[in-house]
Amino acid sequence: MNHASEVLAARFGDLASKQYQSTSSIESNANISNTSIEIPAEVDQLIDNKAYRNKFRKLVREYPKEIMALVELAQTKANPSHWFAVVTAKKNWERTLKFLAELFRVRETAARVAEKLGVAVTTFVYQQVWRGVNVERWADTAREVGRHKAKYFTWLCRRETAAQAWQGK
Repeated sequence: MNHASEVLAARFGDLASKQYQSTSSIESNANISNTSIEIPAEVDQLIDNKAYRNKFRKLVREYPKEIMALVELAQTKANPSHWFAVVTAKKNWERTLKFLAELFRVRETAARVAEKLGVAVTTFVYQQVWRGVNVERWADTAREVGRHKAKYFTWLCRRETAAQAWQGK
């Protein structure tokens, strides 16, 4: 069992053995931890009213992956800064988070399907995932075919979509 004197001697002995570089009193008193968050340039370009930078610093700190996904999507819109302002508004934020969760799920599913088919992710795959087509099942089925996996996958997806439309009428 260790006695308190042995523990203290071990701790202070370790501290005494370490050699510290000499620093001036200003350097030792300076707070070197920087907790401020810088807004990425892509986000700053989309901010029309610069008075809202603090809001975006908070969003970047709490949701970095989500904000960068919104920036990426904003670049595809006709008026990117307006779209970005609307989706990051306080009243729309919960809906935006739900949309982003679905977007990340769709991207992950589309990547798995493309990997199974041995092709790049296409807009067709994204469309089918958004529509709720059973793409995982059709990708597995198409993977078993020797040639033209992507064509067979397309045919299976369109057949399911047509069947859903026919049953819905």
